[in-house]
Amino acid sequence: MDDKQFEKRMELLKKSYDRLEPQLDPEAVFAQIEAEDATQQSQEEVTTKKPPSRWQKPAVWIASIASVLLLSVLISSYVIDPSTFVQTTEQEQEQEKKYEEWVSNFTKKYQEKREQMRKELDIPEKEFSEISKVLIADNEIYSLPKRKEMFLEIQNTNNNDFFKSLEKDALDDLQTPRERIQSIETYENPMSFEESYYFYSIYSNSVEEIAGYYSNKLAPYEKVLSQKPKSLPAELNKLIATAKKQYLELQYNGQSYSFRPNPVFGKDAPEYLDRLHPNVLGYFKYLATGSLLAGGDLLYSIEDSATILRIYEKTLVADKYTEQVNFNVLKGEFENTWLAIFKGTDSNPIRTKTGQFKPEYMDLLTIIANGEYGEAMRKTAQLILDEIKSTGQSKTLEQLTPYDIWMEILYAREDTYMQTEDGTTSIAINPDWIEQTKTLYDSYVETRDDTIIETLNPINIVSLFLYAHGVGDRDIAQRLLTDDLDINTVVQFDGMENFKALHEMEDSILHIRAAVKSKAYGVIGQQLSFELTSVLTENGEQHYLISAINE
Repeated sequence: MDDKQFEKRMELLKKSYDRLEPQLDPEAVFAQIEAEDATQQSQEEVTTKKPPSRWQKPAVWIASIASVLLLSVLISSYVIDPSTFVQTTEQEQEQEKKYEEWVSNFTKKYQEKREQMRKELDIPEKEFSEISKVLIADNEIYSLPKRKEMFLEIQNTNNNDFFKSLEKDALDDLQTPRERIQSIETYENPMSFEESYYFYSIYSNSVEEIAGYYSNKLAPYEKVLSQKPKSLPAELNKLIATAKKQYLELQYNGQSYSFRPNPVFGKDAPEYLDRLHPNVLGYFKYLATGSLLAGGDLLYSIEDSATILRIYEKTLVADKYTEQVNFNVLKGEFENTWLAIFKGTDSNPIRTKTGQFKPEYMDLLTIIANGEYGEAMRKTAQLILDEIKSTGQSKTLEQLTPYDIWMEILYAREDTYMQTEDGTTSIAINPDWIEQTKTLYDSYVETRDDTIIETLNPINIVSLFLYAHGVGDRDIAQRLLTDDLDINTVVQFDGMENFKALHEMEDSILHIRAAVKSKAYGVIGQQLSFELTSVLTENGEQHYLISAINE
């Protein structure tokens, strides 16, 4: 190879490598590709607008690895033997010819699979081409000819795996919901929670849009469906049959009809879905039912709602990926639906017109307290039941909030700390938390360094107060109060172990509520509510002290 050929080759390598960010950020790599495509497309006379391409993660990571290998090639070409890495013009032309043949063959294969999916779903081309997954896959195929140079470079560094990955990603996007479900048979039995959750994420990402398409097609038949005739129009029967093949179930939630994905709990559920981890089923149940509430009222019966919440409970206790959107949606459903069950709704009031609790509500509390609808709310139901039987009223019920319901899940999860989306905090006072507070207390006792207190956040101020007061150290407890609040007015209790949780409350004034364990109600009451005030230190910095304590 002469010098001109070598320089041309190195210039080509450098051009490909320069497209990649120095930090080798996959998202940035493809952002640069999109920018180049946009420039090229604006220069061409194209009549149809195409959406931006978004390659799937496996391909992104292959590209990232390829970028590292390209750097190695670039450096090694100078150090070792350039002829080892540099191709001749003839070789380049041969590769380009093979690439074009591959694009042609793959495009044909893709179009066949695409049409197969469209026919199975029985969706006209116009609507079908607007489905998100189809849009993404179409654009990937559309972009292949324009990315020949870069993809050949990546392919050369990946031992022919890159093109296979591109094919798999694009064809996977064309799987129908039925095919997604049947792919469970390729997993080992039983599946781990992680495998099951990953499968749910992939499945739900595509099936909800298709279910929505079929649901929109029900609009002309709402009146017919509500009349429940013996026979339905042929077009409606065809729609229901097509959806059923995709494990989409026609449902009525008390307000409207819709198709919901129900591959796990439906009567036609495949046996091999038993491979899914049981703790992931809460997500599939939510997919099958949707929200249990509308306008603060229950869409289903109390019994059906509570039975579904029992399934949600198992998932919320098991799933550690608490930052995921799916988790927080399920959490919100659990909190708000239980709150509606306990406090009653417009259609399901818990009191008679004279203000007495209804007998059926007392029966419901008994059932919940017996654990029929899960473990999380059993103690809360028993406490409310005991208070009503004793006094005819229940402070626990009056003060019940979503935080209280969530804390019951945290106890089951054995989580110490949970930061909520709005920035507020809940803390479970378990042995680990008490030990941490004891360490803080011992440190202050030994050093008497006020900067320890002055740097504490509100939750730790209240925790330190509960510990100090619980061990009888009123001097340090008083140090945590403002000057106008006397420690002698606060009920004395024996040990921080009498408390089960701290809740930071959303209000115009910062409040932290300390929930009391039931065995200590007679001494402390059901809770202590702490109001905290920001005060200035001698250095002019702000820190918190307790300014009021109420039972």
